[in-house]
Amino acid sequence: DCGYYDQPHVIRAFRRFSGWTPALDLYQNNDNVVAIVELPGMRKEDIEISLQDGMLTIGGERKAETGQEDSATRTERFTGKFRRSITLPTRVDANKVNATYKDGILTVTLPKAEEAKPKQIQVNVS
Repeated sequence: DCGYYDQPHVIRAFRRFSGWTPALDLYQNNDNVVAIVELPGMRKEDIEISLQDGMLTIGGERKAETGQEDSATRTERFTGKFRRSITLPTRVDANKVNATYKDGILTVTLPKAEEAKPKQIQVNVS
């Protein structure tokens, strides 16, 4: 049962107008906020990362492999430009941000600003 929305020309048209959105997870511990983004099939040169006013933005473009779209019977892999923006849950130190890309997974580690880290308070005996 092949519905209208499963037809290749409809899928290609939808993607052309909507772009695509990679999956993103955001974690935090006492020291860091960590964003993990699924970007399979991309080159690190095609990924852009920016941080401004407490918002992390990840963008780029995954290009279609030449010649395959014309002969495809079914296409489900998204190509084209994307942009994800997420407001960070706390202040981070922009000068210490680190990004790694391995096996299609982008990991952005954003160290928390000192004032945002939890403080241990010593109890003194008097």
